[in-house]
Amino acid sequence: MTWLPTLLKKLRLIAHRVRVWPFLGRSAFSLALLIMILLATQGHHLDHPPEVVGYDIQSGKLVAQQGVQPAGPILKTVSLMLPYLDIWILVGGAVYLFVLLRRWGNPPKLVFPTWAAALSVAAWAISSDIAHQLGAMQMTELGEPLAMTAYWIKMVMIYLACICVPLLVHYYVRCGALERYTMRTFLAPLVFCFVAFCSLWIIMDLLDNLKEFQEANSGLGRVVKFYFSVVPFIFVSVMPASLLLAVLYTLTKMSRANEIVAMLSAGRSVIQILQPIFVVVITVAMMSLAANYHWAPRAEGNREAVMRALGAKQKDSIMASSVLYNDPITHRIWYVSTLPFSLRGERLRGVQVREMDKHGKLSHVIHADSAMWWPSGLWRFYDGKEVDYSDGKPTSVRPFSKDAEGRLSLDVQDFEETPWGMVSYALQPDYMGVPEIVSYLKAHPKDPKERLAPFYTHYYQRFALPWQSFALALVAAPLGIAYSRRGAVGGIAGSIFIFFGILFLNNLCLNLGKGGHVPPWLSPWIPHLIFGVLGVLLLHYRSQNKDLPRLSLSMFSKRKAQISRPRNAQTVS
Repeated sequence: MTWLPTLLKKLRLIAHRVRVWPFLGRSAFSLALLIMILLATQGHHLDHPPEVVGYDIQSGKLVAQQGVQPAGPILKTVSLMLPYLDIWILVGGAVYLFVLLRRWGNPPKLVFPTWAAALSVAAWAISSDIAHQLGAMQMTELGEPLAMTAYWIKMVMIYLACICVPLLVHYYVRCGALERYTMRTFLAPLVFCFVAFCSLWIIMDLLDNLKEFQEANSGLGRVVKFYFSVVPFIFVSVMPASLLLAVLYTLTKMSRANEIVAMLSAGRSVIQILQPIFVVVITVAMMSLAANYHWAPRAEGNREAVMRALGAKQKDSIMASSVLYNDPITHRIWYVSTLPFSLRGERLRGVQVREMDKHGKLSHVIHADSAMWWPSGLWRFYDGKEVDYSDGKPTSVRPFSKDAEGRLSLDVQDFEETPWGMVSYALQPDYMGVPEIVSYLKAHPKDPKERLAPFYTHYYQRFALPWQSFALALVAAPLGIAYSRRGAVGGIAGSIFIFFGILFLNNLCLNLGKGGHVPPWLSPWIPHLIFGVLGVLLLHYRSQNKDLPRLSLSMFSKRKAQISRPRNAQTVS
């Protein structure tokens, strides 16, 4: 191991030269732009066309598949830009990491690169989403009609999530020295708590599901990919607790060191001292809002579906099992053994389609081991056979023909049924994003209120839940500030009761809204309003240099009047 110290020394020398070499960051950025210009002149988008759902790309032009409308200007622009954005994310990401290494510790020099990186990621993410979901027949991957307004708000949420970090860096550069110190003091425990809670969540979930992963012979790569896909849900779930503990720890530490008293003596108010903390809290709440709009509930739903598939020893995810659907218009009866959570690369398993004639008698049946559906309306059945019937008796049996890849398959274009139509009656709003909930409400406007109440409640809960972090921070800030030396046990104990209290109220109010006992638009906001008002009241006490009110059992009981006696009174005999 004598070579290891020498290698580490050389790496430190290279890192030092990278940090001090003049104009190296600008040179790397210019080189990345030169690479993109060279790719454009060579027609990179012609050699590596992107995948646009519902369209074939021929000579750089979008050719609509059967049943799909011609591409509009947005799709044409996306198909032209997306190949270059894919390369730019790789090249530009390496350049940004290089600049981050050089400029770490010099925030003013990181503002422009961070904005450029955030806008590049936003453009790439929005373009990729448009290419995969906006293309064919204005339908999503399961076939529900796309709610256009909710979809474009989803694009805004992607942009919002991407610019939160550069906005925070910009604020850090523009604020004063005391605000920077408070923000640095707060960010360190926040990152630590978030990483700790995320690790704890993953470890506990892995311990629960380790047996299923082992029985399915899942490799390390698949397990890592599985938990990486659940990151939006983990972020929304653990961030409130992380913010609560980070606020308490930061303010308790500053109080014990008399730093808050010193800031007050310098003429700053309590609100001005807490301003950097609340800026971070609002930024995190906006990121949670973007994640909870679509990705967090979908990630949790996909997690549950994958675990069902692992338990059933099946390759694809399982959203629903033993689906029986009778189309009232076409009078076709569908039976699907398992329906996946997503149709991107996954199939319906154990499919049987029974067609009736005009007299209601069985005329044709399709048996298939699996099937796939595309938004263009194409059904493709794999590894099965067709059976014709006459007077209830089979007359002919035809196996599927082989396709160009040598697989037994059958393509059907005139089936109007969609996977979403088969399973929509059994959908639960817990795992649906806002666009899916809006699509469901548009498709079922005449359902009874009792049936639609859970969907409306979860619709408003998608916007209310991210602000739980702000309500908790409002309550935790007064508990962490103290003008005298005291232990941190009281504030931490109070925070534990507050956190479990808001969790209890969240579940209680959500169920009240789903049951129709409270208006759906109000039920998700009740816990935030209660704790928000409590936090504002406690913060007012702290800003007025008053002690926080204390709850004790003695205040609920009446004291009996007692005659005070002198301490040295003599007993009269």
